[in-house]
Amino acid sequence: MMKKTRLFNKKAIIVVPIVLALILGSVGTIGLMAFEQTGNNPQPIELSEEEIAKLIQEQFEELKKSIDDETVLKIIDIHENINDYLDTTHTLETQFFEFEDGYSVGIEYFFDSEESLLFDIPADFSNVDLPEDIHEYDWVKVSGKIGTTEEVDNDHTHTVPVIHITSIEKIDK
Repeated sequence: MMKKTRLFNKKAIIVVPIVLALILGSVGTIGLMAFEQTGNNPQPIELSEEEIAKLIQEQFEELKKSIDDETVLKIIDIHENINDYLDTTHTLETQFFEFEDGYSVGIEYFFDSEESLLFDIPADFSNVDLPEDIHEYDWVKVSGKIGTTEEVDNDHTHTVPVIHITSIEKIDK
């Protein structure tokens, strides 16, 4: 018996927004402000959107240096360079994640600090039967073609990768 599949998870935890949230949390509540140390008295200074984007990118690059899992790095690269992966087929050994509105494949990565982040890609299982014995967090080997979809947030839309699964098998890891 096969599981009923949904197209893919539009609310899947996507690597870039999570990493950005982590970075913003580690940078502090900066809004459009930063602080400059003058003696013992920190003084607020205005930061432009470009300066904030640069600061976030620098923090993200530092975070990537601490990751040693090749699959996680590939998922990050797919998110950062979607156009390089469009219409190409890839095989990944990942964990399976099931959400209220769909699925994703990825890895819950644990850092030395014991904190973890989910690095994943929404998964479309409409071209393959999803076996009943596969459950959330199970390790699977999936193959599929990379495409894109538009994800709508409150006030904006952004393009995210999706993997259109053509094969899936449960693996031990």
